[in-house]
Amino acid sequence: MKRTALCIMCAVCLLFAGVPAQAKTAELKVSLPDTVKGYTPCEIVIESPAAGEAELKLLDGSKNLWMTRREQVAEGKNVLAWNGLGVNGERMFAGPYRFQVTVRTADGQEYTTVRKFTINGTTPTLVYALPNSETLYLDGREPWFVEVFVSAESLIAMEVLDSSGQRVYYRDDKITDPDGSIIRWNGAINSYKKIEPGEYTVRMWGKQNPDYLHTFTLKAEAQSPAKRAVEVTGPVIPERGMSDAEIWEIMMKPSVVINASGSFRRFTLYSKPSKSCRSAGSLRCALQGLEILDIEGSWAHVRAGRHEDGTLVEGYLQLYDLTVYTPAAHYGVLIDKRDQTLTVYHDGKAIGSIPVSTGLAPKGKLTRETPPGAFLTDVHTGASFAQDGFRYEYPLRYDGVNYIHGVGFTRKGRARDYSKNLPLLGQKASHGCVRVGLFAQEDSPLNMYWLWIHLPYHTRIIVLDD
Repeated sequence: MKRTALCIMCAVCLLFAGVPAQAKTAELKVSLPDTVKGYTPCEIVIESPAAGEAELKLLDGSKNLWMTRREQVAEGKNVLAWNGLGVNGERMFAGPYRFQVTVRTADGQEYTTVRKFTINGTTPTLVYALPNSETLYLDGREPWFVEVFVSAESLIAMEVLDSSGQRVYYRDDKITDPDGSIIRWNGAINSYKKIEPGEYTVRMWGKQNPDYLHTFTLKAEAQSPAKRAVEVTGPVIPERGMSDAEIWEIMMKPSVVINASGSFRRFTLYSKPSKSCRSAGSLRCALQGLEILDIEGSWAHVRAGRHEDGTLVEGYLQLYDLTVYTPAAHYGVLIDKRDQTLTVYHDGKAIGSIPVSTGLAPKGKLTRETPPGAFLTDVHTGASFAQDGFRYEYPLRYDGVNYIHGVGFTRKGRARDYSKNLPLLGQKASHGCVRVGLFAQEDSPLNMYWLWIHLPYHTRIIVLDD
């Protein structure tokens, strides 16, 4: 009897000896609504068998990574807030998604589970509000406007507060255009009075979803500055190996461009200061920056990448065709065709680099080569466009014919298939535009959506030749 009891006790001891401190049968559970809307609060509930770090990866139906989120969780129930958006606040388009959740404990245990769900639409929200300038000139000679984009038809509120926080101006604008709109303001409070010169704060939001508030400062000045004269610029394109400070100094130089009243015509570059001389090529107007080598009477001796093949050439333009713009103050972009990278600078410092695809020019189609040079971004021209069977999202025009935009996709039912263009990032592949990835990256905060919501009108874009 004693021997039988002893054998049973030994068997029980051996059984428990084979079970680790954290039971292998413990289960990680994750729940959230079956259907989620963008810009709309919801809860992710994690029931964890142990305390540790939870890693949540948001994947679409093609396993593209849209977000990685890490949170410390306790043993038991944990509730995380989520708004149905990606890593940079991007809208997730309708379709199937999943959260792949892993909890790692301090003692090396790991628990993993997957929760599938559907994203279906968005709450109407103000996605971005990008002013074209930090200064509003009250004489009206320099137009001031805000570019806005909404996730769905929205009533947009705009209020202006003075330095004491008192409201001096308010308006509502109904935004229905799915490709974005421009809200213009000349500083008028009413039909006979304008705000006083001084420092102001502008607040903008969608009235259906006021939690997404956009705030920026605005300086009002009585008089526009005198028109800047065209002068010798020095180099407008940095060299590889320059410091951040050196690159930033070049980025922030005034930009001399051909003025064509908002059109994107090409202008002849003459080999000598006379219209009777032969052409050295043609140049884009409005956004292409020119290096001014010299001023010769009524002519400017310039250097720039010609439209025909992107080759840097010298020639002459008449001074009355030229005007000078000041680049937007806080961001600049450097695209290196040799390395196929895009680097963003913020207030003088590089904040991240990502791979891109610039133009692949087959024989006889040199216009598909991405031209080198110094450019300025235009107003946002839409949320997407189609070409050759692909759709490209978040386009930013920067030289009249070329854009920076997301990699192209095709549709398979509700799913988006990026598999044709996504693997080509890091090598030439486009028709001349600059393609950028849309998905979350571990080593950089940047993706195409980030560029689209951060880079305002007249941001400097510099393209280094290869």
